[in-house]
Parts: sequence; C-alpha cells; structure tokens
Amino acid sequence: MKKDIHPKYYSDCIVTCACGNTFVTGSTKKEIKVEVCAACHPFFTGEQKFVDTEGRVDKFIRKRNEAETESKKRKAVKEAKEKRKQAEKSQVRPTNLKELLEEEKSESKEDQSSKSQPETIKTATKQ
Repeated sequence: MKKDIHPKYYSDCIVTCACGNTFVTGSTKKEIKVEVCAACHPFFTGEQKFVDTEGRVDKFIRKRNEAETESKKRKAVKEAKEKRKQAEKSQVRPTNLKELLEEEKSESKEDQSSKSQPETIKTATKQ
C-alpha cells in the first residue's frame, strides 16, 4: 500500500439510528447517523410504518389537499357558469322591436294594476 493516499479507517465507528439504536462497526468515518436500521426497518420488524424523510410524506399530503381544494373551486366555478347559462336560456327574450314594445306595455299595465290594488285595500282598511 502506498502511504498517505488511503483514508483513516476507524474500527470503532458508532452508528446511531433515529429510533435510538446504536451499534459499532468499521468505517472511514468516526460517527454515522442513519434514519432506519435493522431494529426499526419494517422488513425486519414486520410492522407497517411510514418513514418520513425530510417531510416527504407531509409534503405529499399537503400537495394532495391543495389539489383537492383547487378542483373543488374549479367545479364550483363551472357549476356557477352553468347555472348562469341555464338562467339566461330560461329567460325568453323578444326577437324583434314589436315584441319588445308589447312586453313593455304589458309590464307597465301590470305595475299600474298592482299599485292601484294596495291603495284600495289601504283605503278600505282605514274606514
């Protein structure tokens, strides 16, 4: 072996897991920190659990919730537009000037008759 080209080897390297388990092994680093070890890995323990590295699970859940709320907003806007279109279609519009004038005359007659009826009722109740 050539001198001064190889890294220093530590035969007493301490490996520390996020679950709290520690063990000793050999490595070129003095200390190693890991997130999952054989004591807590689902494959070895048989337990189902989520391993959240750097908040990836939380990030996914947040994005999914944002997508759901966005889709609900889009559906609400789309339904509102459809309701407006239905309301516009249900309104019968005059196609020419003659129909428009007839409609105005009938509305003005209805307004006059509805105004005169409450007045007669009021005069009748005062007597």
